Amino acid sequence: MNEPGKPPVLAQVAPRYLADGGDPRWVTAPLQQAFRWRAAHLPLSPVVRLTRRDHQTELLLNPSPDEHWWTLRHTGADNDGKAWTMRFDARTPAEIVATATDALTTNPAVNSPADPLQVLEQAGWHRSILDHRVDSPDEFVTVSRHPLGAVHIKVTAFDGPWASEPTARPAWRAYFSDHTPPHLVAAVLAGLASPEPLLRDEKEMASFLRYSVGIARERVPAQTAEDALWARINRLTAHNTGQPLPPQPPGGPLPRRTR
Repeated sequence: MNEPGKPPVLAQVAPRYLADGGDPRWVTAPLQQAFRWRAAHLPLSPVVRLTRRDHQTELLLNPSPDEHWWTLRHTGADNDGKAWTMRFDARTPAEIVATATDALTTNPAVNSPADPLQVLEQAGWHRSILDHRVDSPDEFVTVSRHPLGAVHIKVTAFDGPWASEPTARPAWRAYFSDHTPPHLVAAVLAGLASPEPLLRDEKEMASFLRYSVGIARERVPAQTAEDALWARINRLTAHNTGQPLPPQPPGGPLPRRTR
């Protein structure tokens, strides 16, 4: 707990796939501000719906306890005519969801492996004998791929230190349908396997997740996360417009934005 008068601080949490949901603006703010996706007006509703300007792709954030929170859906109305869907549960770190939206908006589908699971193998994850499944070294994550292309991610965590024999408890799941572009799947898997920690307020994390992660002793000012968000928006805006990023003023953080 922070002492009175001290600025709030955040923990550096790893592995990132057990860092809980985090700030959804990491996904939604760049789509709306850098790429001008249109927001549906749903007064007094927690549902967020963003639609790409060509109306072929939409992102739905629906905080429902019984459904996937994040859904990224393509209609299949473009040249290839193939619809696809990506879904993520509530505790999926927003930074991992954002790897899909970043790949969709900034990365062309070139040099992508035909089998996205190769991304995990290159990161040192273990492929099963059956060749359709890869497990993380700590065995908290299983990624399986159906022969027709659908991909399932299952993430678990220990239920707590008080159990004589800790058991695995579901943390979150994700599902990518057939015809999901391989470069989008590969981007998510690369984000999943990244060793970089994520910044989190420990008090906001689910208690059972805190028992399965490593937390660095050094804390980071909470303002750092806000600055990183706006730096991310500025970088993606510059990418979208083809303009170079303006230099950051020396000796100070990025200015906070107001509406």
